[in-house]
Amino acid sequence: MKIAFINDSSQQLGIQYMSAVLKQHGHEVKLFMDPQLFADDVIQINSLGKLFNYENKIVKDVKEFSPDLIGISIVTDFYQWACNIAQKIKAEIDTPIIVGGIHPTSVPDRVMNNKNFDMLCIGEGEFAMLELANSLEKGAIDYSIKNIWFRKGEEIIRNEVRPLISDLDALPMPDTDLYYSASPHFNRTGLYITMTSRGCSNACSYCCHSYLHELYKGKGPTVRQRSVNSVIEELDLNTNKHKIKFIAFMDNCFGYDLNWLKEFAREYKEKIGIKFWCIMHPNDVTDESVHYLKEAGCHTVDMGVQSWNEDLRKNILFRNIDNQTMENAIQLIKDANIEIMTDSIFDLPNQTDEDILKSAEKYIEIKPKRIYFYMLRHYPNTKMTRMAYNNNWLSKDRYEEVMDAHNVTSFSVGGDNVSKKLIKYQILFYLIDLLPRGISRFILKKKLYKYFPSFIGPALVVILRNLLAFDMNARLQRAWTINRYFHFTVKKTFNLKDK
Repeated sequence: MKIAFINDSSQQLGIQYMSAVLKQHGHEVKLFMDPQLFADDVIQINSLGKLFNYENKIVKDVKEFSPDLIGISIVTDFYQWACNIAQKIKAEIDTPIIVGGIHPTSVPDRVMNNKNFDMLCIGEGEFAMLELANSLEKGAIDYSIKNIWFRKGEEIIRNEVRPLISDLDALPMPDTDLYYSASPHFNRTGLYITMTSRGCSNACSYCCHSYLHELYKGKGPTVRQRSVNSVIEELDLNTNKHKIKFIAFMDNCFGYDLNWLKEFAREYKEKIGIKFWCIMHPNDVTDESVHYLKEAGCHTVDMGVQSWNEDLRKNILFRNIDNQTMENAIQLIKDANIEIMTDSIFDLPNQTDEDILKSAEKYIEIKPKRIYFYMLRHYPNTKMTRMAYNNNWLSKDRYEEVMDAHNVTSFSVGGDNVSKKLIKYQILFYLIDLLPRGISRFILKKKLYKYFPSFIGPALVVILRNLLAFDMNARLQRAWTINRYFHFTVKKTFNLKDK
């Protein structure tokens, strides 16, 4: 069986694992990547986006590959992109298309209304895709495969969700080469992306896990951890094969298991020894956990704060944690000379200007390495979205747009209600990153933020901030973006073929 995966400009671990499982059982897999030049989650310039559009080339290349099955993994931000490219493929070849990822998982009925999608995978796709590929290879589709919904004539067959994969070590190593062969920009930055666990023990209202906990209730533990040996084996394999300079662990709560972290620190330091970045929950940050992070060689910790208003955090965001715990966690990380980055969400329901300005005061005081300023984005079927609709914080029309991913603004650029005032606050928080405490306090005291320019738009603010940032994450993101744009603009301009 020949399986083609069509991918947006990001690197997706789910596809890497599905590819590894499919190849392990004799199937052929190829990735077709859309670089989304000038149409990605930050840079959106319509005229240049049309000039450097790769969709027709992808359709042509997929047609030449002549796959038996086409898979597209979709996040909400790129759902309309996926609908468009599926329509173009269907106009050229009659190959079944299956969609998966968090957006189809969250709103499967709505996604199946698009008749260019023949099948849909809910949740984890490794073994569902394998069963489907084996079924197609035998010449007859098995319509009872768990996790998969099928279009059969006018009927939609909705199969139940299978239990979560409990033993992650049973999976083969992710097929990183699938991406490295699709574009050199994945390799040139020296960044390696992986996960040591799946799931999250928390169910914050704005996050997809608030829905996934409901979907998978009774289907297995919410968090599953790979063994240290499995993680080290993967990293050893890839660091020897590629020029890896930095590793990003994308776990929702890295090192939540202290015994695991202790073993990891010892093995990682001895056998890998490369600087890394991870995400941690404030509740998991202790003297002991920070000691192990430091021992292992952790360079950066990204920690969700979201709001310094405890009532908003508890009743709107469903993050039951006090300010003192967060302050202690940030200080512990700073004392260990580990870079600390914090995430904050603004334009929350019932949030006031006073809340935002108090957050600014707090950040001037604690001075993390970098503050990420996100405006609230509603995603399909999260608790936040349902709560916003039920409380009339979202209009019915906007709710329908959210559920169908229409008029989407990337979370990294702006939320559902981008205002001039919020853009000025966004600039304020970025300046707090860059300026000495004294100057930041002066700006706040004199309310100089009121005179900041708001006409430039949130996307340009994000771009300028990334260009001026000196933290490791910003440097890697710059390298990633520059390499992607350079490779594909040159390739398109001179009509170069893949080697």
